[in-house]
Amino acid sequence: MTAALRAAVAAAVADDLPVFARYLPDGRRVVHLDAPHSAPRGGTHVRGLGDLADVELPTPKVKKGRIRVPCTATHRSL
Repeated sequence: MTAALRAAVAAAVADDLPVFARYLPDGRRVVHLDAPHSAPRGGTHVRGLGDLADVELPTPKVKKGRIRVPCTATHRSL
């Protein structure tokens, strides 16, 4: 599963999927990574995934029946 997830992330970065945020009525920020995914209070502050370099995905964790995938990335030098 982890290898497939890493491959999907690498493809999304290569495709430079757009990233945008919206705010819910209660003030929570939700970050959308194109159509595949959205996450409450996401910390991504890039226009598109192509702005990222060195994306690392440690092993996903299951907690309370939900899969959590931590990640780190650096910005690509222009």
